[in-house]
Amino acid sequence: MSDAPIEKPRSFLRNLVPTLAFMLVCGVVGPIFLVMGLVVDEPDTGWLLPTGIAITALDVVIAVLVARGRTRMQQRMHRLRVRGRRARARVLSFEQTNVRINDQPVLVLRLRIEGADITPFEVQSRTVVSDVHIPLLHAGELPVLIDPETEEWEIDWASARPVAPVVTATDERPAAERLAELDELLRKDLVSRDEYDDARARILGTL
Repeated sequence: MSDAPIEKPRSFLRNLVPTLAFMLVCGVVGPIFLVMGLVVDEPDTGWLLPTGIAITALDVVIAVLVARGRTRMQQRMHRLRVRGRRARARVLSFEQTNVRINDQPVLVLRLRIEGADITPFEVQSRTVVSDVHIPLLHAGELPVLIDPETEEWEIDWASARPVAPVVTATDERPAAERLAELDELLRKDLVSRDEYDDARARILGTL
């Protein structure tokens, strides 16, 4: 495990406050109707107060559920980082779901987790994977942290080793496209300068 201090998970309240603020901003019509229902006393405005209460209450319920889920996830990750063991996960498959959360894709991952004193087991999970981490899935193996007692796990992206793209004779894409992909990987620090230079030379060598 790293010697860097492990950040404690946020409390439910610390997760709730910004989430609730965001929900109220997005659903600001609820509070507006609520205030108007309290201060406006005119015919045909009786619907404002109950509608405002209903929309505002829905915003609060959604914020509570999101904050509770986020708090549980942070507590789980903290437990794994404190007492989890390092293991390896073989990537059996991964598929796009066409769903994005916070502009990051949700993938269905099938992994086989194995390591010292750990009975190998397979898992399938819908997981948010950053765009910059997707190339790491092609490596076929990822580092994970696992609690052997509960089999809770998480991918240790910080320890995952970047993999340079493989240039093969069967890659029929235009050289310009392959070079652009390589440039993007370098820009995102997914390949080292040496790996970049080697892969670039091999692409140019196919011309």
